Order: sequence, then C-alpha cells, then structure tokens
Amino acid sequence: MTHPSGRSFRWAILGTGSVARKFARDLQAMGSAVTLQTVASRSLENARRFAAEFGAVEGACDYETAARSECDALYIATPAALHEPHARLGIAAGKPVLVEKPLAPDAASARRIAAAAAEAGVFCMEAMWTRFQPLPTRVRDELAAGLLGELRGFDGQFMIANRPEPGVSLFDPDQAGGALLHRGIYPVSLAHFFLGPVAEVQAFGRLGETGVDEDSVVLLRHASGALSTLRASLRSNGRPGTRIYGTTGTLELEGPVWRPTRARLYRTTPGSAAPGAPRRLEALRESRMGLRLSGALGQLKRLAGRSVTTLHAPFEGNGYRHEAQALMQAVAAGETVEPRMTPQDSIAVLEIIDAAAADWTKGPRA
Repeated sequence: MTHPSGRSFRWAILGTGSVARKFARDLQAMGSAVTLQTVASRSLENARRFAAEFGAVEGACDYETAARSECDALYIATPAALHEPHARLGIAAGKPVLVEKPLAPDAASARRIAAAAAEAGVFCMEAMWTRFQPLPTRVRDELAAGLLGELRGFDGQFMIANRPEPGVSLFDPDQAGGALLHRGIYPVSLAHFFLGPVAEVQAFGRLGETGVDEDSVVLLRHASGALSTLRASLRSNGRPGTRIYGTTGTLELEGPVWRPTRARLYRTTPGSAAPGAPRRLEALRESRMGLRLSGALGQLKRLAGRSVTTLHAPFEGNGYRHEAQALMQAVAAGETVEPRMTPQDSIAVLEIIDAAAADWTKGPRA
C-alpha cells in the first residue's frame, strides 16, 4: 500500500527501543511501498545509529523536527509517559499518528489525544498490533457469525519473570510502568475486541517495592453477561494460550497472546444436567472397563479429526506490518479512525485498567 499519490509512503519513527526496531525491520521487509524518512530520539546519537542501520532518508533529528519532516505518518514508540505530548506534536503538525500501546498512561490522557485528533481531523490509532494480525481478525469475524454460539467467557494472560532492575521502564512508575498497563493490556484489549463492552471490573494486584503492580488479576463482566479472567505479571512465568468459551464450543488461540499463531476449535454438545440416568448404565460408565472404553473413543475421535478444527491465518513478516498497512489504507481512504482500534476503543481499555488500579492499590506490597 503506497501513498495515494503513487509514491512510497514515508514514515518517521519516534523512539529507538526494541519495539521501534521491530517495526522498522518490518517496514524494510515491505520493500519500495514504504520509506523510513527520519528517526527521533532523546539521544541524538541513538537516533543516528538507528537511522544509519535502517537507511532513514533524512537521518536523525529531535522529536519536534520529526513531526515537521517530509513524512506521511509518525510511529510513536517512546515511553508510555511521553505518548500524549508526542502524539499531540504529530497531530498539531497534521500528521497521522500510530501510537505504540498503551495509547496513553491512563484514560484521561487518551481522551485528550483523541479530542485533539478529532478537532484537527487527523488520523490517530493505538498500535495494538494484535488486533490487526490476520488470525484475531478472522476469529472476531467467526465469533460474530456464531462459531461458538452464545459467548460466555474469555481467559488470557501475559506473564514473564523479570528482575526488578533500577531504571527499567517496566518497573518505573515515573515511566508509567506496571504489569497490567504493559502486559495485561493485551488480554484486556482482546477481551474487549472479542466479547464487547465491559460493565464491571474487579481486580487484585501485588505492588512491588518501586510502586508498580508486579502481578495483577482482573475479572470483567461484559455488557453481554460474559465473563473474562485476565492475568499479568512482571515476576512470574505463565503458559501461553488464550481461550474463548461459548455454548457450542471452545476456541483456543495458540502461541503468545500478543501474536497468536493458530486457533483450535473444540466443539461442545450440551448435555442434560438433569438426574435420572439408569443406574446400571451409570455403573457401567464408571467401571474400569467403561472408563477405558470412553478414553479409547475420545482418542479415536481426535485421530479422526472430528472433535478439533484448526483455524490458520498466519501473519506476514514479524507481524508489525499489519498495523502500518491499516494506517496507510485508512489515510488513502481519507479516514481518521480504523474500526478495529478506534480511539474510543483505546479509551475503553484504559478505563478498565484505571478501574483495576483503583482496586489493587488497596492490596499489599510485595
């Protein structure tokens, strides 16, 4: 997807951390359709190295200069505490902005970004890359078509054990660190994406010595009545895997929550919960022979492929290009929002996180 004029679409990147590098690497893989125009960082030396490595046309500069450069859009990958001022720099310059998740440290800041973009008529979107990858998009379409019947629940987690080193942004409250804002935001956003608006939030969190939540557990009641259970951690590991529950099946997304690789559908045939099965049949089912027979039949079904259906929709490159393409397509169409991740969606997700934070501040410190 090139610029509407037919030339290469020009990107400016603000920030030179690991996420910015991944984004730049996928831009490179997109070939002549895109150009890295310039790179900005609080350290000009870091920006120069980044610009040289990825071939930025205008080289390195400061943030204000990047917003005024000959770019077509800004990708903002600076620390979360700087997202609002940097997004508003781009908006004031009339440049579409793709702001790395979270859009802002809290919902109030996100509302200010959204209001500025709406007033200026400028495209603005949170770079929640998971929503733009092919598999989650397909899953949402399949759910809307009734794949699982009535949706009843969602489970998701993002847990990785890290040392709480001084100055690391994840553990720094001044840089808007914390498990839920940086890791839990993925399952929170997907729960909102798949199951819709949230009516009630309950949460527990464990605060570390630096003051950020190092572990958090969140329970959501959606407006539909469905329930979501979410977990995030900076200090412990968890098994990857995300599950969506419905009345006619369970869908398990394999791989990490931020970049699932495929989904498996396990069909459900609702049975009667009423008592009254013949006692002889009940005794047979619970006998050693009956249990062995039941296990063998289940294995035969799995081998025959009748109980499991696989959904496969692989991402391209390293997965970052899909959000870039979404912005470029929207800009080409003259749109200021993208329906898969509107500013209002970002605000709703941050309202959930704000509500959770209000609960966990009552809890004990580590």
